[in-house]
Amino acid sequence: MEEDTIYRKLEELHDYALEIGATRAEIVEARDLVVRESARARCYIPTCKWYGSSIHCPPHNPLTPEITRRIVSEYRYGLLFQLETDVENFVGDEWVRRHIPTELRHKEMVSQISSRAFHLGFPLAMGFAAGECSLCLPARPCAVLEGKPCVNPLRAHPAMEACGFDVFEIARKVGWKLVPIGQASRVEHVPCASLIGLVLVA
Repeated sequence: MEEDTIYRKLEELHDYALEIGATRAEIVEARDLVVRESARARCYIPTCKWYGSSIHCPPHNPLTPEITRRIVSEYRYGLLFQLETDVENFVGDEWVRRHIPTELRHKEMVSQISSRAFHLGFPLAMGFAAGECSLCLPARPCAVLEGKPCVNPLRAHPAMEACGFDVFEIARKVGWKLVPIGQASRVEHVPCASLIGLVLVA
């Protein structure tokens, strides 16, 4: 694919992300993506509520930072996108229940962008989402961990952090300010909440 054609298709992919609901999107060079052991370690230090709950979560997720770096090295670009949501969905006693619709929407966007990239001529397009595999959890356990086929094979994507991507550093590089949210966070102290996704292309 010629360089001008690649850029045109990347711009089309960028516009498509905004069209389907992304708050913002940015074409990034794959070499600028930051992958760290410490980012993946945040899945288990302290232990995430969903650690080990699906094939996409450590320790089951095969994409260790070392493997992720090798995969990223084979790509030239990525489409990074952000989906903002109400702070109340990720803060407070009810966040475990309230965040699921936003995560499902975010995962669907990763699938849609990956699919569009494929049809634009990027056959190796690969998407990464955020959070646990809420496509099944907590309603039912991960089928793959029970030795069965994935229930949502075309919609399930691992979280960026679960593969070692340093989401905060990657967002900082493109000028997006992220606000850390934790158990002790209070709604009145958190100005915004969002989920970040990535689709590797070219």
